[in-house]
Amino acid sequence: MKRFLLYLFFIAPVSAFAQPITGLNFREWYNPDAEIAVTFNLVRLSDRVVVDYTIDARQQPLSKYSIVWERRDTYTQREGTALTETHTSIAETEKQKQGSWIFPSSAASWLLVARVTNTESKTTWTYFRQIDPKYPQIGWLEKDGRKVNSKFITLKNPYPVKMAGEAPVFVSVYFNDFNAATPPFAEQVDRADRFMFYDSTFRLASDDTFVPQKPGVYLFQRDTNAAEGFAFLGVSDIYPKFSSITDLAQPLLYVTTSEEYNEIALAGNDKAKFDKVILDITNDRERAKTFMRSYFRRVELANIYFTSYKQGWKTDRGMTYLIFGLPDEISMNDGTETWFYKSSRTRFTFVKRGSVYDPDHYVLLRDKRFAETWFSTIDLWRKSRF
Repeated sequence: MKRFLLYLFFIAPVSAFAQPITGLNFREWYNPDAEIAVTFNLVRLSDRVVVDYTIDARQQPLSKYSIVWERRDTYTQREGTALTETHTSIAETEKQKQGSWIFPSSAASWLLVARVTNTESKTTWTYFRQIDPKYPQIGWLEKDGRKVNSKFITLKNPYPVKMAGEAPVFVSVYFNDFNAATPPFAEQVDRADRFMFYDSTFRLASDDTFVPQKPGVYLFQRDTNAAEGFAFLGVSDIYPKFSSITDLAQPLLYVTTSEEYNEIALAGNDKAKFDKVILDITNDRERAKTFMRSYFRRVELANIYFTSYKQGWKTDRGMTYLIFGLPDEISMNDGTETWFYKSSRTRFTFVKRGSVYDPDHYVLLRDKRFAETWFSTIDLWRKSRF
């Protein structure tokens, strides 16, 4: 009996550590104060998949962390297979490491998992990327000799276009200012078509330099009839932040009445009129300052994390993050993200509805029961209690 208990003592910590992806909390993925952040960029070529990654240590040097890479075939698999293949280190500083994995193409999806552990506190963070054999991204843009990992590019800046082979690249441009996401209780939902009508198109050769001129979505393809390519949102150089009165006005639609929003829209670039509306909402100058600072910090973060074929705050996840903030718990499964907020006991589920414009775009499952939580949270915003 003693031997059995001793065996359990030594084996239990190992077994407890082995958890499926579905059993973990991924809130740190969207936490600006996270100790560790890992981002991935996936490109599918004819016979291989290239996965670039960046690991940022925000508090301590990377030497204080151990990094283990593994492969998992499903979200419910409890333990992964360690990856022993050599991967390329692109650049490394005291607090950041950039590298690249190259895998042969496979017929089935699988998960590339990075487990980063603080060797002192023994805290482990898990980040992963699903490797999809049908992933539509078949090329990339570069900036200063490195791949662009964000989903937005800055207007007037040059970006070399990279694709395998020498066939021409067709660029379709969409100047549509997409609508913001509707509230989580709404019955009518604005959805983008999987194939939209472009406003203009032109042709480039691989390795040509591309310079976006106007705000919009830029889609790069070899074959315009295929659901393959990659897209970027062209934005001003201040994005993901906003500065002009016109840009600041749009995200306020969630926390203003229709009359207030119309006043803001009519204010144009008149800051005095804009400020008066905000002051009328909060009824106090200091609360107004706090409101604007807190609200537009959320807008900025939503743009960083959730930019798609439209600005991040306009997406379903961006809207939810903007109004409710960082969830207490985020669980992930194949094709879904579920966010849970303890204070309101509210759970939001997002379903992947990817397309060539954004393979990782998610749509919220809306329900009328969210109305009460939504309006009570909006009331807190208007009273500047965030």
